[in-house]
Amino acid sequence: MNLTRRIMVAAGMTMLIAGCTPAPPRAQPDITFADRPPIRLNVARIDVVQRYQPTLSDPYVEHLFDTPPSDAIRQWANDRLSARGATGTATLIIQDASVAEEQLARDPGLRGLVTIEQSERYAARFAVRLEVNDGAGRTGSADVVAERTNTVPENASLSKREEVWFDLTEKTVRDLDARFEQEITRGLPQFLVR
Repeated sequence: MNLTRRIMVAAGMTMLIAGCTPAPPRAQPDITFADRPPIRLNVARIDVVQRYQPTLSDPYVEHLFDTPPSDAIRQWANDRLSARGATGTATLIIQDASVAEEQLARDPGLRGLVTIEQSERYAARFAVRLEVNDGAGRTGSADVVAERTNTVPENASLSKREEVWFDLTEKTVRDLDARFEQEITRGLPQFLVR
């Protein structure tokens, strides 16, 4: 009887300790645009230049992301922009790929003690510029900005924050994609290969 009791106590302690161990972080899927048709440009080469340099300090947090926004924008360019010409260059310039964290005010009264409130807001701002030179004297450019925000509750775990960051990055890049396609079709049709 004493041995059975010890085994039960040991099993209970093991389960208790295992329950306190945080779950391993989930791997985020890749942000990809391979399902979208390429934007075919009449140039021989497409370059991506990153002018935006993360500050690695408050209030900016994009350097903490599993998929930094600048990487997601690069992937977008690789998946969506296609060089289909014999001469010329298109340069996609990443001007901004920031996400700022803002602390939100909380109710200091009794309501704040009994309510789970939103504690941080994340504001993403992605800006790109496409400069095209077809090698025959024609040049053009298109500028696109996409912005989004999302909030997290005060009890959000690191895993939940990472989900919010991923979702914010993916949706903002998808907004950038939609706006960019409109802008290039409207403003740079002479550089498109149909």
